[in-house]
Amino acid sequence: MSAPAEGNPFNLLYVLDTLRRYFWYIAATVALACVTAAVLTMPFFYPPEFLASVTIYPTSPERFDVVNLFHEEPNIYLSGGAKDVERLENIANSERVRMYVIDSLDLWPVYGVDKANDASPKFYALRTFAGNVRTVRGAGNGLTIEAYDVDPQRAASIVNLIVHKTDELSKDMLNENKATILEAYQKSLIRLQDQMSRYNDSLRRMRIRYNVLRSLTQTEVLSEQILIAEGDLAAARARYQDLKAQGAAGAAQAQTEVKAQQARLDALLNDSPGAPMNLTRFREGLDRIKSLEDVCEQLALDLKNARDKVHYLESMNSTAYSTLLIPELAQPSDRKARPVRWVILAATLLISSLVSILGAVLIDRLTALRPQPAA
Repeated sequence: MSAPAEGNPFNLLYVLDTLRRYFWYIAATVALACVTAAVLTMPFFYPPEFLASVTIYPTSPERFDVVNLFHEEPNIYLSGGAKDVERLENIANSERVRMYVIDSLDLWPVYGVDKANDASPKFYALRTFAGNVRTVRGAGNGLTIEAYDVDPQRAASIVNLIVHKTDELSKDMLNENKATILEAYQKSLIRLQDQMSRYNDSLRRMRIRYNVLRSLTQTEVLSEQILIAEGDLAAARARYQDLKAQGAAGAAQAQTEVKAQQARLDALLNDSPGAPMNLTRFREGLDRIKSLEDVCEQLALDLKNARDKVHYLESMNSTAYSTLLIPELAQPSDRKARPVRWVILAATLLISSLVSILGAVLIDRLTALRPQPAA
């Protein structure tokens, strides 16, 4: 073979000429690479693997929310949102789920890991598992779980176990959260009941202290008694004035009657010892009692709301439901998924052709640049 003349430019014609001169070397290299790829993709070297997959959807948290269903615009969507998918994906890819699947199906010998003698059996098993199993987010907030295995039934079992354990852990997390919230509301209910009891006792003592038993009724009775006492006092004064003007003997007795009626009215208007009910004491007690009644009324409302929430949370905790929507479980495949031999052979043909051509050109250029021995 003759090397290109010194100073020959590197162009397409030069490359074509190099291909012509190194054709058989290039063809042999490509053929050898393709044969090697074909041999290595045979079942003896690369056992065919089957793909099992399933697409799951997270359930909407509002789906079982009874309170939400009675809103003006309730959320009745079955599937959850992006955050719910992210939660499921994190659980499905967690080490706890992966080790559960590996131990449940005893994948240690399948992955070529010796639990007793290998330095890091868990590391190697998880690494192999990660190479065979993956999760892919799809449209509509779906999560696709895929598993490759040489046994189609085992591939389907891997996917279904991941789905089962993901749902179980997701439910445990939600139930734990609901239990925590229920415990908080139960403590709040006990606290409100205690406050309600103490305020009711205070209200009862306050009524006894000021002799205010029924606010509206006693107001009417007290007003009526004051009006009667004022009328009796006016009548006694008029009678006293008449008797005094006439100089009658009963004037002194009438004056005593006026003083008695005045004392009676004063007892009703002013706070004085021995008076069971009077206006001053009644007003003071009524203001304090009204404040306590307002507090008790608000506490009763809070207590009712707390009872309703506790009852609702208890009913939610007693309801068993899945956190996943699973249209169907994974089924064993009857066709292998990898290796795809024609793709591998096509890629090998392309790559080996490019590498051999570049190698031929490089060798030819280096040969041309080597100093020639003197004639």
